[in-house]
Amino acid sequence: MNTVPRRWRLLPAGITAIAATLVACGGSDDKGVDRSAFRAAGMVYAAPQVATDAAGNQTVSVAVLAKDGMKTLSTTAVSAAAATAISTKLVPGNLVDWLPAAQANQVTVATDAAQTFNVVLSKGTSAAAQFDLAKYGPEVSRNKDIPGPMVAAGWVYAKSGNSITVGDGRVVTADMAGRPYATPIKRYEETYTLAPDVKVFNVDTSDYGKSAASTVAAIPVTADYAYSTTSRQAAYLLFDTNHTELDKAKVVAIWYFTPQSTSDGKPVWDVPSQSPLLADKGTDPVSGQAYMAINATGVTQAPYTRSTEPFEMVKDTMYYVGDNEVASYILRADMGTPNDKSDDKLIKIDAGWPNSGYQYWKNMELLGLDPRGVTDIWLTHGHSDHYGTVVEQLRMMDNAGKPIKLWASREDVTGITQDQRGNTWNIAGALPASETEIRARTTDYYQYDQWYDYGNVQIMVIWSPGHTPGTTNMLFRVKNPSDGKFVTFGYHGGYGVNGLTTPTAANGFLRLSFQAGFSYLQQSLDVDFVSPQHTNQFPIVEVYQALKAYNRDPANAGKQLSMLDAMRSKVFDSPAINGSNITSEFANQLEKRRSVISYAASDAANSAYKSIETSGPYKPGREAGATVTATLLDGGKIVQGFVGPQNKNPAIPLLANGIVTATDQYVNDPTGFYVQVAVQVNDGYQGYLPNNFVQFSPGVNQTITYRGGPVESVHAKPGEVLRTRRLNSLAEAQAILATIAQGRQVTMGLTPASEIVVPADVTQTFR
Repeated sequence: MNTVPRRWRLLPAGITAIAATLVACGGSDDKGVDRSAFRAAGMVYAAPQVATDAAGNQTVSVAVLAKDGMKTLSTTAVSAAAATAISTKLVPGNLVDWLPAAQANQVTVATDAAQTFNVVLSKGTSAAAQFDLAKYGPEVSRNKDIPGPMVAAGWVYAKSGNSITVGDGRVVTADMAGRPYATPIKRYEETYTLAPDVKVFNVDTSDYGKSAASTVAAIPVTADYAYSTTSRQAAYLLFDTNHTELDKAKVVAIWYFTPQSTSDGKPVWDVPSQSPLLADKGTDPVSGQAYMAINATGVTQAPYTRSTEPFEMVKDTMYYVGDNEVASYILRADMGTPNDKSDDKLIKIDAGWPNSGYQYWKNMELLGLDPRGVTDIWLTHGHSDHYGTVVEQLRMMDNAGKPIKLWASREDVTGITQDQRGNTWNIAGALPASETEIRARTTDYYQYDQWYDYGNVQIMVIWSPGHTPGTTNMLFRVKNPSDGKFVTFGYHGGYGVNGLTTPTAANGFLRLSFQAGFSYLQQSLDVDFVSPQHTNQFPIVEVYQALKAYNRDPANAGKQLSMLDAMRSKVFDSPAINGSNITSEFANQLEKRRSVISYAASDAANSAYKSIETSGPYKPGREAGATVTATLLDGGKIVQGFVGPQNKNPAIPLLANGIVTATDQYVNDPTGFYVQVAVQVNDGYQGYLPNNFVQFSPGVNQTITYRGGPVESVHAKPGEVLRTRRLNSLAEAQAILATIAQGRQVTMGLTPASEIVVPADVTQTFR
């Protein structure tokens, strides 16, 4: 997709008509917006002052840089508590809005005093780069049922007497095959018209008191787009109208910041840092390092380093709109009611990193999707890289006067009080206590292990503690309009081993749940494709960029491929039985982390890891191993050890050898096999780790008193999914599988880590 720097009316090819429709539907009639209803906005440049009268009431005063100049605003007399609530938001560097009172330089105190001033953007002393599209993202607050004026943020790249250009400096000049674009792609860059009387301020973030009025002529311009440029001119911009009058908008105030922003001087790519697709890109002339060796700066400090192009996964229905580090998806659901779109849905899966919202909104816009058209946000767990922009989305919708539903796991928002088998718990969720707005505005908690039916889109949510207590996995069944058939995508919502590498009193049940969750998904689900949560889990972005390079090759003009053609369902090099590869890409992705948490090989390869096999916790009663009787609950499955090259697809040159991601490659074990089966073991284990469970851990050489929590009891169905110890051949696995029959009563041996013992005669594994 080829984009160019744009003025308001210039849109990427193919999107003009859609964007025009979105603007037309924005609510602006021929008379225009009642701009007299707008709240005012300005930059706080000094700490608020509080004066107390004889009655104990207080007046708050604050110095701001506003479109009508440098001035001091004051409230009427309020209670001391109200004055404290008002003052909290008046931090130097905050761009705030307020409702002017009838008297000059006085603000109207809101019924809820804390809402007298609202923070639009916050600079403070932050060195982090900040970006905001004019049309989407933070804006002045709504008033009198009218959306507030637009706000933008970025680095200044050009200016003239009547215009200014801002962006994030992200430039892409060639595809992953090295074919140059006719016009370099600039991810976020927009040119705005200046009002004749635009006010300009030089804001000194090292000493806000030194901030002063300035001019357009004095605004420094960032020298160039080179990643090695380390002085970039940051600015906030305020417009005279809201997003419904996009084509009329003019900039009425500019705040530019000194000292200038510094970038990290590192190159950035469409694909993730250290991707195998960078192996042939050579050496960075600035640092002298191979491009493949350079890891981009953290996304919260430099979000542009993780920007990537959005793409369609299923025609007109499923889209990737995330960055190249955190995946985010849009599902467009048609409920099937002819000539009635009122019940259709635009579902956003995951809210991504803080400070990256501008990328997600831009990506949606480039695909012809309106970010304000989102009807539902589905959060996956309580970590900030996955809920980071949800408040921004909620407020953007509030400003537009549009409802939106926020979905989350109860277990990460309010904590675990009960599992699916009725056991009670008192376990805190992962969402920080400070995220009061997310907690207050969550409208729906997931019902697990059932399909939500939205016509051409169906979603199942599966509770899988481990990464957090309330981590959720999801299945997306999506109808392909090309053939009318459904395809299923598997989404693992908490793949990282964060905090689980070594057993502790607090993480015991999470370690067991983490392992159990992977096996449950492998055993229970039939999944066509992987939709990863992070791009280092499965190379979804590389697949698209390789596909794009293939489709741009003139030799392939008559044989274009789609993402469904590019993505593999089965691992190309896995063994075949009856002509079908036995390992799915989804099961293979799961196996990588299932192995990391489970096996002694992790301990040997990484001294920071203490696997369940060596260190526990072990399920109660199995600490020394055990011989048990059991009922087989299904027909079993063969699981192959992790195969390193993911999505190998010889039809596409850049995918001919698959993509080998850097994470946890020491678990690569394509010649290992396991037989996995759902069983009900008759030894008293109830599917959870009891509270205050005391057990010795050989790996850490100490006795641990574990906090209890659910493991298999996160599911209502009985039993657990266990697997054999490693087998050396597919033939051995097939021989064991042939002895498994659902409902069969068996005797088997278990190791302390609940692995099924395999005797010399493998057919006697289940006796």
